[in-house]
Amino acid sequence: MNQTTGYNYKPLIWAYLLLSIVHIYATGTENEWLIYLSKPLLLSLLSVWFWLNTRHQATAFSRFILLGLIFSIGGDTFLMFVDKGPNFFLFGLGSFLLAQVSYLIGFLKFKSDQSGLIKRKPWVIIFFLAFWLGIISFLWSGIPADLKIPVTVYSFAIVAMAAGAANLYGQVNPNHFIWLFVGVLLFIISDSMIAINKFNPQGISIPNGRVWIMLTYLVAQYLIGTRCLLINRKKIIG
Repeated sequence: MNQTTGYNYKPLIWAYLLLSIVHIYATGTENEWLIYLSKPLLLSLLSVWFWLNTRHQATAFSRFILLGLIFSIGGDTFLMFVDKGPNFFLFGLGSFLLAQVSYLIGFLKFKSDQSGLIKRKPWVIIFFLAFWLGIISFLWSGIPADLKIPVTVYSFAIVAMAAGAANLYGQVNPNHFIWLFVGVLLFIISDSMIAINKFNPQGISIPNGRVWIMLTYLVAQYLIGTRCLLINRKKIIG
């Protein structure tokens, strides 16, 4: 197998994709028992697959990406029970906060002879700050007082993670960068839809929101995991 382009342990990644379809179906049909069964397994499969593919080629970059995938398992699990009590939302938010910080550190830990985009063009960070301020301003009126600080911190973390991913531009294979950044943007879109449907700013909600949230999220994690694996392999071999 060409180690710069191929994947090992393909049954696990196929299982992730097939289970994603099952989970989207379960979400759309509101089949709660199937949701509870499938959701914690999804990122578990992706995490195990990523670990198996990187354990002999581990770098600081790959270790923190793996941590991000693992923390996402906790986020998925806690958010399944968000209707059972307010603490589950905070636990889920905290788990995904750790995931975003792990991804950010992983991106910043990537070693390259080339300077990152943010270092070359610091003014680019203005776009990320503007987006963060814009989404917080849009959501603010609908966020309960006790959640304003946690939501503000989390939203800043995911935007910082996106900036960290953008910094890889020019450091990694352009094709890998594009698909990785698409994954990051889909993650932001998924989380934005969660926030809109939970806080209903100005009475806005997204029809079939749960389906769209999970569809964008699962594609996002797939792209982040697979492209970071290829980036790590290229770094080791190239």
